[in-house]
This record gives sequence, C-alpha cells and structure tokens, in this order.
Amino acid sequence: MAVDRLSVTVPSQLGRELRKLAKARGTSVSNVVADAVAHQIRLAALDLALDEAERRFGPLPPGAVDRAEEELALPPTRPRVRRPARR
Repeated sequence: MAVDRLSVTVPSQLGRELRKLAKARGTSVSNVVADAVAHQIRLAALDLALDEAERRFGPLPPGAVDRAEEELALPPTRPRVRRPARR
C-alpha cells in the first residue's frame, strides 16, 4: 500500500492525548490519525450527498433528522433466522 508522509502540528495537550489513545488501542498515532481523517472525509461526503438530496427533493420534513438519530442510537437488532419446517 502506498503511503504519504505528512507533518502535522497539534497543541501539546492534544498530542499527549493522541499518544495515550494510540497506546490504549494498541496501535500507532499514525493509525489513529488516519482513522480520524477517513472519518472526516466520510462526513464531508455525507454532507455533500445530503445537500444534493435536499436540492433535488426539497428539505427534510421537520423531525426527520431527530428520528433518524434516535433510530441510529438504538442497539442493532438481529434478523430472525427462519428454520425449515420439520416434515
């Protein structure tokens, strides 16, 4: 896998917390930063998709985002597995 080497400057407290987080996760600071950057890129893509949907279909109905956030906060449900009938 190709990689880019970047230099990033952060406040000292953030750097300490970042190193502690990486250690707690058993990974490197680079992996934690890469995961955070990937997350931000996904959020930006979602924002663009939502803006495009609003442009094409109009604004969301009032309360739709609140309901979606509530549903996302619920624990996942397991799909029911159908067993073949005994004969």
